Amino acid sequence: MISIRPTLARDRILATKIVELEDQDYDRPIVIGGFVGPSIAGLISASYLIEQLKLHQIAHVSSQHIPPVTVFVGGKLRHPFRIYRGMNGKLVVMICEVPIDSQGLYEISSALMHWLVDRVRIRELVILDGRPVQEIPDQREACCVASQKKSEYLKAQGIEKASSALIAGVGGSMLCECLSRGVEGLSIITNASVTIPDPGAVLTLIQTLNTAYQLNVGTEILEESVAQLNTDLNAVAEQYSKLAQNQGKRGEKKTTMYG
Repeated sequence: MISIRPTLARDRILATKIVELEDQDYDRPIVIGGFVGPSIAGLISASYLIEQLKLHQIAHVSSQHIPPVTVFVGGKLRHPFRIYRGMNGKLVVMICEVPIDSQGLYEISSALMHWLVDRVRIRELVILDGRPVQEIPDQREACCVASQKKSEYLKAQGIEKASSALIAGVGGSMLCECLSRGVEGLSIITNASVTIPDPGAVLTLIQTLNTAYQLNVGTEILEESVAQLNTDLNAVAEQYSKLAQNQGKRGEKKTTMYG
């Protein structure tokens, strides 16, 4: 009789790994992260940095907790969680374009911080995030969540400290790791609409980074997008105003552009 060993669906647990594509040198870099969350303003801002500064991909994160998908960006198939390097090793940018399994956040953030501390020798971590709101915000400013010393420095640059904030997902988990490892970690946050495309949120985050870290990232494309959005919204608002006036003349119930 032939004895057949049952094949298990999972004979082993796949560990989270930082897969380096090539050897690189680092110069105590600022590490910036943008991820999927309640708002995607942080993710889009990090992607904008990568494009405008022409950063070079140097690694990706491999983990069972990242959905098994591939993204098609810039004419290439790519891993969803990627790490880029630029400015002669003084800047590292991380992005992940898919949500992460909450049960894997600790494992992924721990593996990342271990690599950033031991291999990259990180100077500080900056998480970009958007506070979700419904409509396009009237006020456009960013605030920070940071240590007392860092908050004082940023306040001198015109960036106020948030009164309160909850940073979730990969970014929040990594900031917890910063606390455990004695690494300077902070988040820069701005209001971002989750119902209307909001290039203004991205513009605010990029301008704040330029102020805090002298990155000199061009913002012309974002400014044009904001101007076009304002033009489009004003046109829509004018149409609703005319509709409301006509309804008022006919004695009908008035509507607003937001229902």
